[in-house]
Amino acid sequence: MNLQQVFDQLNTVQANPAISIFVPTHRTFPDNQQDAIALKNALKELETRLSEAHDKREVQTRLEQIEKELSEHDHNYNLDTLAIFSTPESTQIFNFPFKVKPRVIIDQHFATRDILRELNSSVHYYMVIVSRMNGRLFEVFNDQLVHEFNQEDELQGLEFPLENTHLYTTSSNDRSNATKEENYIKEFLNRVDKSVQEIYKQNPLPIIVVGDERTVSFYQQVCDNPSAIVATVTNSANLEAEARLIIEEAQEQVNLYRTKLQEVAQTEINQAKSQNLLIEDLSSIYRAANEGRLDQIFIKKGYIQPANIDSATSTVELDTGTTTTDDIVDDILSTVIHHGGKAHFLDAEFLDQNANLLAKARY
Repeated sequence: MNLQQVFDQLNTVQANPAISIFVPTHRTFPDNQQDAIALKNALKELETRLSEAHDKREVQTRLEQIEKELSEHDHNYNLDTLAIFSTPESTQIFNFPFKVKPRVIIDQHFATRDILRELNSSVHYYMVIVSRMNGRLFEVFNDQLVHEFNQEDELQGLEFPLENTHLYTTSSNDRSNATKEENYIKEFLNRVDKSVQEIYKQNPLPIIVVGDERTVSFYQQVCDNPSAIVATVTNSANLEAEARLIIEEAQEQVNLYRTKLQEVAQTEINQAKSQNLLIEDLSSIYRAANEGRLDQIFIKKGYIQPANIDSATSTVELDTGTTTTDDIVDDILSTVIHHGGKAHFLDAEFLDQNANLLAKARY
């Protein structure tokens, strides 16, 4: 799933109405038996709310359009959230690998802020699992499997999972020749990498390589894009285990990579301070975002701030008893990304004490 492409495409849509539906779902049986009921309740809520502003025929047409797209949906393949985005012209359905608060939104634009937050706060990556005889590829979101690539994923190169049936022999004559054995393995891993790179080009994500030390080292040597490899895992107990277990074993390295990203962001904050480009006042950050002057923003994880915005002065007021936005942080985040800026979600230890939101100006 190219989440960035999904966001970019949905974020440009304007329609009357644009319907967004989020239904939390379950990955496994029997919990996923609840999902059909939750979806039915969401569609009933949609019908009730549409009926308040649209005639019966139009409401029926919209519901039939959505239900037609849902007719082939199999709850056995649910991830963490079922998302429906519908306009009068089309309906799209996505299984998202992250939890979203259940709700139905009827507006002139799709509700994409949850996607935006996840894009900028999560680790989305590939896991390449390699041995002398096999190659597997997972797409993973934080600690959750999104997809294990298989024969249904049509590739120009070899399809996953790959088996080293042609390039490796176990005959004693060849096995005794260490150089020949090494060449067999590297040639196989090169084939694995060709298929990995084909998928990477469609959706560039960081890569974590899993295997024994020798095989991982060989893969790094033959990889066409070694700079995409952000971590390696060489202590996996069983490379043929189900994806969930291998992903669990890799989480220490995933967390180290996440920490590295936050350390880089912390360096950016310190540089911004030394260059007098750091903005700490919330109103100043809000105004700079709307003016397109922000290069990066740094948000404390979990920070949500209802606020009242004085439209005359673009001043952000807190604790006034009234609010014009449920979350000024999301407003700023969306604006910064719209203007080509970057966002970082950081643990408290990577921010100054009491800092919840900081920004680096472009100039």
